Amino acid sequence: MTSPATTSDPAASNRLTYDDDLFLRTRRVLGVAVVNQTVWRLPAPLDADAVRALHRALADGPLQRVVRPGRLPGARDRWSLSSMSLDPLVESTPVRDDAVLTWADRQAQANLDPEHGPTWALAAAPTVSGRSVLSYVTSHVVADGGMHVGALQAAVAAAGFRADDAGVFASASGTRRLPREDERIRTGLVADLRDATGQARAAVAGLRHAARQGPVPPVLAQQSADRPRPAARTDDAQPANPPVVVVDTDASTWHRAAHAAGGTANSLLIAVCTEILLAAGAATAGMPVRVSVPVSLRGKDDLRSNATSGVSVAVDTTVTPAPERAGAVADMGQIRAGVAAAFRGLASGTRVDALGPLKPLLQMVPDAVARHAARDATAPLCLASNLGRLPATFAAPLGVPASSVLMRGVTQSLTRGRLRQMRGGLDSWWSEHDGVATLVVLGLDDERLGEPGQVRAAVEAVYARYALPTRFW
Repeated sequence: MTSPATTSDPAASNRLTYDDDLFLRTRRVLGVAVVNQTVWRLPAPLDADAVRALHRALADGPLQRVVRPGRLPGARDRWSLSSMSLDPLVESTPVRDDAVLTWADRQAQANLDPEHGPTWALAAAPTVSGRSVLSYVTSHVVADGGMHVGALQAAVAAAGFRADDAGVFASASGTRRLPREDERIRTGLVADLRDATGQARAAVAGLRHAARQGPVPPVLAQQSADRPRPAARTDDAQPANPPVVVVDTDASTWHRAAHAAGGTANSLLIAVCTEILLAAGAATAGMPVRVSVPVSLRGKDDLRSNATSGVSVAVDTTVTPAPERAGAVADMGQIRAGVAAAFRGLASGTRVDALGPLKPLLQMVPDAVARHAARDATAPLCLASNLGRLPATFAAPLGVPASSVLMRGVTQSLTRGRLRQMRGGLDSWWSEHDGVATLVVLGLDDERLGEPGQVRAAVEAVYARYALPTRFW
């Protein structure tokens, strides 16, 4: 999720961005909430006092914000400080070491409410082996990956566990930097009138820009939108439980495999995810696969809840495999060049974005219109999120470096009908810390990647091609 960062005025972060609003509407209009979760396996016994100290520090940081509606039509919702938070959940019953992922799934269902609070949750438990696990969940309305990591870094420093870490999120070090309700210049009627007027002007300008821009050339690669809309089924209203597989490998081996194929850690991630789809039969070999790659735009002292964009790369799957690697493969050099070109287009502003000019208008439309527009919304066929090398403070949230770290997004209240309608393939998150590279794969194809065994088999097959050892959670 790295790219040239942009600096944002922290004062401007009191209004919801388009992406903040998108995640809020997803929850309010579709009844589907998205949260971010990190789970640490810690090689030390549970320290309940340390968990409570971390909780107190988080409660004094930038996650303590809730959405307040604008007072005038057209004015964007704003952020306000919140005093609501869940108590830390410190369990006494040990978790089996082979059941940590089940425990994590349970914690990921924390009931978070970005409009009233709470907006984050912290839980911990001992394990049967004498170690411990820690879960940290944040509403995506309040925090994307960058804010999720930064708020935790600041809390770790404020709690005194790693106060000397130079990577601490400087804008959130134990202080409440959000505007208070009594700051009338930012939250009063005059401010709302100015914001509504500015939004209306931006919407008109956006419509004109979109008209001049014309239709965007189609992406000539397999994607979810190409799949036919599924027919209704009798189980559509039942809860969906898409399978997730978490695998650790040696980070040095991952980097060597990427270098040997002429790529980077990021291009290997994209190749691996593409090949998992191919191995499972969720994509057709010989046809390009469209892979969505999130990109962080968060700059210094940037308090936006969501500051993430994204690029797409069409991955060629027609490459003739090397003799030592049987099966369909992706061209690492092509991926690397495609990602570099996409990043340059994003950084220079030359990328053609059909939705970009319309965002001010979309943020102004009523919920009923948003609900209608979301009827045929689809998920990416392949999402490859590279979270990179984790900061030391983040990898050691209680002062002890974790042995393994899981990072992922979770969609709560998802039904089987909604899952099939999204027509997705897989979502993935990759991170590295202390010599360990962790990949999380979420199967979204109900037929081909709908069971944990299907996802795991595809992951094992692809890892074997690159000679990557596997240690599954």
